[in-house]
Amino acid sequence: MTGQKPATSFGAAVGAYERGRPGYAPEHVTWLLDGVQGRVLDLAAGSGKLTRAVQGLGFDVVAVDPDEKMLSRVEEAEALIGTAESIPLPDASVAAVTVGQAWHWFDPVAAGAELARVLEPGGRLGLIWNIRDARHPFVAALAEAMGPSPAEAMIDADDVGPVPGFSDFERRRFDSVRWITPEAVEALVTSRSHWIVAPPVIQAQVLTAVRELVATHPHSAGRRMFEFAMYTACYRADALT
Repeated sequence: MTGQKPATSFGAAVGAYERGRPGYAPEHVTWLLDGVQGRVLDLAAGSGKLTRAVQGLGFDVVAVDPDEKMLSRVEEAEALIGTAESIPLPDASVAAVTVGQAWHWFDPVAAGAELARVLEPGGRLGLIWNIRDARHPFVAALAEAMGPSPAEAMIDADDVGPVPGFSDFERRRFDSVRWITPEAVEALVTSRSHWIVAPPVIQAQVLTAVRELVATHPHSAGRRMFEFAMYTACYRADALT
């Protein structure tokens, strides 16, 4: 093993993360933040993909992440080093908190208490994940080659929430198709914590399997761009007052 912790390993592959991970559609983020007025904290902001989507809706955003390398890509918003259990913001200082691709790394009890502290009374918590849709044969084969996903396991088990101090989550699923290149597939693979923390021999085996799949599967063989089936899982709740 590399010695890196999976939850904080992404800075080692920030370039691949930016190239391989999809962004967030405005309509999905709009649903998360419906009715919110005021500043938004994007927690576990990473390289700023969700930060940029929230800003695109006109919100003032502060991005917080424990990884300085990831935050170095956040140029459009205030960026601060911090974690879900120790957020460097004053009490009741934000109207909403968004979390993209990261809630499954958190302790919901400890994180919930800290989120309740920084949120205004009745403030919004919005969680969002872009997920591989393994109902599609190519995506299912790719998922097998890439290895397990903690996020997908959580979503599949409907194991999101409840969070102490917050209302029950409302849930929404949005199906979509992403057009992707073979290079973007490799970036997607190498931006995942499961690959980043693996020994080099395992990394090489996974990449070989993925390249072989892309080169030979009827869905992708010989194509410079092809459809990648996915869905976005959204959850929203409000702090109890």
